[in-house]
Amino acid sequence: ILMDTGAPVGVGDGRVHAEALSFEMSIGKDRLIVNCGAEADTDTEWHQALLATAAHSALVVDDTNSTELPGAGEPGAPPCVVLCNRREADGNIWIESSHDGYVGRFGLTHGRHLYLSVDGSDLRGLDTLSGEGGRAFAVRFHLHPEVRASMVQDGEAVLIRLPRGGGWRFNCAGGILALEESVYGGRAGTARRCEQIVISGPLAGEGAVIKWRFARIEN
Repeated sequence: ILMDTGAPVGVGDGRVHAEALSFEMSIGKDRLIVNCGAEADTDTEWHQALLATAAHSALVVDDTNSTELPGAGEPGAPPCVVLCNRREADGNIWIESSHDGYVGRFGLTHGRHLYLSVDGSDLRGLDTLSGEGGRAFAVRFHLHPEVRASMVQDGEAVLIRLPRGGGWRFNCAGGILALEESVYGGRAGTARRCEQIVISGPLAGEGAVIKWRFARIEN
């Protein structure tokens, strides 16, 4: 698991990514969860789109970036403050993190807690929104182009197959589960189609609690 738990950098040069608390996940040499990548040419719309929070495996409120992006037509706001605590016991890892990038616009604080088992076969997440603002949320998990995914259990879960074999099951609670189109720009000048797992739901002045899990399927 590779997770962004630092404050945004590069705000003044047009290259900052609004990726607070996003993460990527690999199984051996197979990449499972990714962010959408980057575009070196800063004058293209493609470059701007890949900087957005929605282009990362992160939580998004009202399709708004978690930190201001230059040229995006957003109101001026200071970079978000990110807090993080990591602890480990018997090889199991817990990460407790939060950011305030949605406080100024929506009065919402995003918390993300992750648990990874010692053998790497069980990743559990808890995303919370604390506050009364916003209209809707979406938690996005972009899948690598070589990963295959399908909805199962009448839309209650996602079955995932890795290119080198091995399966994973994704479950969630606290929102509506869907598979949507995405794009991956992991190499400069290239874009590949892929999919993303999305958990979405309304915000009715009470914040949100979203639980999710990636679990390895035993053969």
